[in-house]
Amino acid sequence: MAPMRSKTILISEPQGATGELQFDNAKPYFPYMWAILKSYWERHGDESAGYEWLEPIWRNDAPNVLLDPYRGTEIGVLGLSCYTWNWEIQCELAREVKELNPDCLVVAGGPEPDYKDPEFFAKHPYIDAVAIKDGEITFREILVKAARGDRDFSGIGGLYLPGGEDGAMVFTGPPEVPNEFEHSPYLDQAAYYDRLVAEHGSDAFEVIMETNRGCPYGCSFCDWGSNTNSKVRRFGMERVAAEIDWLGHLRIESVMLADANFGILPRDLEIADKFNEARDDHEGYPKYIFYSAAKNNPDRAIEIAMKFAKSGICTVHSLSVQHTNKEVLAATARKNISADKQVQVVKHMMDAHVPVEVQLIQGIPGDTYDMWKGCLADLMEWGIHEDYLIQAYRLLPNAPAGERAFLEEWQVETIDRITYDLTTREIDETRRDVFRKPERILASTKSYTREDWVRTSAYSAFIKALHNSSATQRVATYLRLTHGVPYRDFYESLLEDPAVRTPLLREWQVKVLDHYQYFLTHDDASDHIRVDELPSLAYTLHPSRWLYIQVCLHLERFYEELKDSLLKRYPEVANLASVIDYQRDIVIMPDYDRETGKVIATEFDWPAYFEQARVRDGSQPLLDEPAPMDGAVFQAVDRVSGERPTVRDGVRIGGFYGEPLEWGAGDAGERWATWVQRVAIGRSSAGMHNHKEFKVLRPQP
Repeated sequence: MAPMRSKTILISEPQGATGELQFDNAKPYFPYMWAILKSYWERHGDESAGYEWLEPIWRNDAPNVLLDPYRGTEIGVLGLSCYTWNWEIQCELAREVKELNPDCLVVAGGPEPDYKDPEFFAKHPYIDAVAIKDGEITFREILVKAARGDRDFSGIGGLYLPGGEDGAMVFTGPPEVPNEFEHSPYLDQAAYYDRLVAEHGSDAFEVIMETNRGCPYGCSFCDWGSNTNSKVRRFGMERVAAEIDWLGHLRIESVMLADANFGILPRDLEIADKFNEARDDHEGYPKYIFYSAAKNNPDRAIEIAMKFAKSGICTVHSLSVQHTNKEVLAATARKNISADKQVQVVKHMMDAHVPVEVQLIQGIPGDTYDMWKGCLADLMEWGIHEDYLIQAYRLLPNAPAGERAFLEEWQVETIDRITYDLTTREIDETRRDVFRKPERILASTKSYTREDWVRTSAYSAFIKALHNSSATQRVATYLRLTHGVPYRDFYESLLEDPAVRTPLLREWQVKVLDHYQYFLTHDDASDHIRVDELPSLAYTLHPSRWLYIQVCLHLERFYEELKDSLLKRYPEVANLASVIDYQRDIVIMPDYDRETGKVIATEFDWPAYFEQARVRDGSQPLLDEPAPMDGAVFQAVDRVSGERPTVRDGVRIGGFYGEPLEWGAGDAGERWATWVQRVAIGRSSAGMHNHKEFKVLRPQP
C-alpha cells in the first residue's frame, strides 16, 4: 500500500470558554490528551514515520473558527477526545476536516462515542475508528500502520471499526494499556505550555492531573474514563512530585485531580504533602485543588482533607454519597461503598469547621419519591446541612446503565435536554445546539413515574433553598435538636400539609412544579427560571436559587406567614417565635452595609446555641434551650460572604471567604443584581447566606 499522503496529526479536545460564548466552565484546561499521545509516540513510536504534530485544538468555539489556523494544511490524522460537553463540536470538526481532507484518518476516543450503537458509523461516517479505554498504545499502533499506508486496524486491540457483516461494527478485542507511567507528558511538552502561559497568562487555564488510573468500583451510572471496575495503576512518585512542582512554578491557580478515588492508596498522604509544599515554595501556587475522595478509606480521607484544609488549598470537603438508602445503592451496583464510613469523615470535618458538600444523584433506578425524601432527611439527621449537589441521573452511553439489559430490567424512559450549572448567562439559542449536547436524563423507571420525577425535582429545589441555603435551616435544627421534631416531619409538613404550608409556599410550589412539568414534556425547555422581579439580572437560575431569591424578595411576608403557620403546628414550643425572628434577621440582604453592620435584638444567645448545634446529629441527646440574655443586642459585622475558619494551635483550619458584601452605588435593581452574584448563587450554605460574625452589645434596658 502507498504511504500516507499527509503525515500531520491534529488532536482536538475543546473545552472551557472563549470568544463571545459563556459556558459553565469558563476556564479551559491545558490540552492534556494531546500531550499524552504525543509524548508516548515520541518515546515509544517509530521516528522514521516522520509525523508532524500540529498544535492542538483546545478552545471551545464554532468549528470553522477552531479550524482557521489549519487552513491550507493537509491533515493526515485527526484525533478526537470526546466528552458530553464537546461531542457536538467534535462531530462538526470531523465532518469539515473530512470534507477538506477525504483521506484523513479520524479516530475518536473518550467516554462519549456510543460504540454500543450498531448504527454508530452510519450516523457518523466521518469517523473511521473508536478507541476505548487508555489510548496511548492503541494510537501508537494506528500511527505505525497508517504511516505504511495500511488501514487494516483489525489486529489492534481496543478499537471499534466499521465494515462488519450487514453493516455491523467490528470490535478488535481488549486494548493493551500501559502499566508504567514514569514520564510526564506535561514536562515532555513543557515548552508548548510555557508559550501558552506567556501568551494567555497562567490564570487563563486550569489543569487536569493524574496520579493513578483505574477505579475498583463499578457503579452503574459511571464511566470514569472507561476505567471502572479496573485495577488501580499508580504513576511514578518522581513524576507526580515533578508535575506538582512544575504547576507551582507556572503559577497555576486550580488543579483538577483526575484520580477516581484520591486517598485509596497510602502514598496519597505523601502526595497531599507535595501539593502543600509546592504552595510554600511557589508563593501559594497552586491555589486550589479539586478531587474525588476515596469512599471506603475514612481515616486516610480525613487526614488528607485536614492537610488541605490547613493549607487552604481545598477548604470544602466533597462526599460522593449519591444516596443513603442501601437498597437504592445496591440497585446501582454501589452497595460496596459504605455511607457509614463517609459519615465518619463528616463528623471530623464538622468538628474542624471544614464545610462539607454532598454529591447526590436524583432518579437512580430503584429510587422512589418517598425514599428520596428519606435520603435528604438522613443527611440532616447525620448532621450534614451544607450544600447538597443534586444531579439528575444522566445516562452515559458507555456506562453499565447504558446496557440494553439494564435499560430493559428497569423499564427506563429518558428525555434529552440541554442542562446548565447553577447559573448561566443567556446564550444565542440559534447556536446553542452546536456548543452543547443534550444530556440523556432518566425521566421514569419501574420504581418511579414521570409525575414522581417532577415532584422529586421540586422537593429537591425547596430543600436546597430552604435548608441548605438556610432560609429555614436554623428553625428546623432547633426543632430537631431541642424538641425532637424529625427533619423529615418538619419539611413534609411545611411543603405537603395544607394546614401548615403557607400561601407563598403554595404559590412557589405551583411555579416550580409547572416548570419541571414543562421541562419534562418540551424538548427545547431550559432547566432554569428567569427572575421576573429583577429584569436587569443577566442570569436565569436553577429553581433552587430562584426560590431562595423569592424568599429574600418577600422576606417580611415569608417569615410572618412562616411564624403564623409553625406556631399553630407546634404550640408547645416556647421559643419558636424567637428562633424564626432570628433566622429572618441573619439572612444577608442587599440593604446590608458592611461598614456599619446590622443590629439584631433577641432574648436568647442564639449564636452560641447554633455553634453547639453545628457539631451534633439526631442520635445525640437533646440540646437545652438557648441561654436567655434578657433582651441582648448582637451586631452582625460580616464583611465578606463565606465560612468562618477556626484556629487551633495557631493554625487556620477550614472555612473560606467569598465575595465582599458590598453592592455599589447603583439603583435598587443593580444592588440586587450584585447581591445575587455575591451571595445568592454561591454555595448553598448557611455560611454563604446567613450572617456569621457577631459582636455582643450591651443588653437593652
